[in-house]
Amino acid sequence: MSDDKAILTSALEVAARAYWAMDPRPTLIGSDPDRSVMDALSAAIENCSAYQAVAGHVVFSGGSGPVLHSPALAVRLFSRGVRWGNDIPGAVDEFLRLLTTRKATGLFKAAIWGLSLDQELSLSPTAQLMPFVALPDSHMKKRISERAKTCHDGAIWRTQTYYDLPQAAFVEEVPDFPYIGTDGACFQVMNELVWDAHELWILIQAASVGHPLAVACWFEYADRDLEYAEWENSFTWLIPEIPPVVKHCSAADSTAIQTNRTNYYALSQKRRSTLLRSMERFRQSQCRREVIDRVLDLALAFEIAVSEKGDNAPPGWKVSVRSTQLIAGDLKERQQNRATVSALYELRNQATHGGTLKAKSSKKPVDEILENNSQLYVLLMKRLLALRLNPDWKAVELEPTGATKMDLDDVEIGEKYRCDYKGAQYFAIVAGKDDRVVRVTLGDIVNQDGNPGDPTEALGTLGEIQVSPEHLHPI
Repeated sequence: MSDDKAILTSALEVAARAYWAMDPRPTLIGSDPDRSVMDALSAAIENCSAYQAVAGHVVFSGGSGPVLHSPALAVRLFSRGVRWGNDIPGAVDEFLRLLTTRKATGLFKAAIWGLSLDQELSLSPTAQLMPFVALPDSHMKKRISERAKTCHDGAIWRTQTYYDLPQAAFVEEVPDFPYIGTDGACFQVMNELVWDAHELWILIQAASVGHPLAVACWFEYADRDLEYAEWENSFTWLIPEIPPVVKHCSAADSTAIQTNRTNYYALSQKRRSTLLRSMERFRQSQCRREVIDRVLDLALAFEIAVSEKGDNAPPGWKVSVRSTQLIAGDLKERQQNRATVSALYELRNQATHGGTLKAKSSKKPVDEILENNSQLYVLLMKRLLALRLNPDWKAVELEPTGATKMDLDDVEIGEKYRCDYKGAQYFAIVAGKDDRVVRVTLGDIVNQDGNPGDPTEALGTLGEIQVSPEHLHPI
């Protein structure tokens, strides 16, 4: 490393003297140094062992992967040490640190239009939501701030180039991000970060705020000196297939966002995939321009959420009854909610068969029916997430308790459940399981209200018994 430093320092000093001799008083738009000067500096870089170890490799910066080669590196080194910085020792040290870094701490950031919050919200040990103004200054934040202006109709976001200042931001720290390499690992990590962000914002839109958001995300390094091509950075926009008009901001419900996120990632991959398809369709319904399309997308969002393979029940009845039962409430409230969802399905049937969009059972305008159903969808999604399991729809149709059936993969050893046994229901702790049955120890009997009653059999009295996973229910 000391030899590399001496080689680069000597070459850069020679290049600097040649440049000052050529243009003693250079300006910002002055000429570049002579090609022979830069060729000599490139040759010096090629003699460095630090460069030889990474020549032809990819460095991730500015959202892309420039290939490391000596001519481009010579321009960077000369600009930093002579033309703009006039600090040869500092430029050489920074240059060698860049070449010898393999992994670095990255920051995956996003600006969010349509959501507001007044303090930081921790989503995980490495991810936070925060007010946009609290986002540390950077090249990308400056680009957003400088372009932002008040929209003519008071909207928050209209297009990717026409928007007001966002009110919220997201930052996720990415330790050990692949900085320089040959295997494309950096792009794989970025793909995963973008997809995770895509899921998070759909979840927040469908289960918290109830309207579309516009999200612009990008990647930076915690150490800004490692930015190789910061000025080339660009935004990845996470918006629906049909771009929305974000008309207003909704205050973030910190508890709801954290709870929904925890519940979502507690679901099986298959269940998450189903709910994500439903939530994507709900988001799309909020972006449609034509009323008929809003009706069809919203009805489909409900149907995906409350259906399962082999369902043959009439869609309107199935969706209205199951949604209402899961949302719960007293009898009058459930009757009102069922009527609201039924009105949506009347509109859906008329839209499908070419009729006039006017609900027969409701005197409310179509826009009001859609708005009321959108609010019910958010409540339904919160409830589905809270269950963390596949609902037993046959049981849900008969009682508003959110009864569930469990798959073997959902059962966790050491956890406590409600267990059906000999015509009664007991608290039980899972002791183990194999590929067919679950071994549990029984405890107190469960009363109708779900609380433990008089202990008829003390925990462990019966020893371990075997039950099928469908006999277990979450507490």
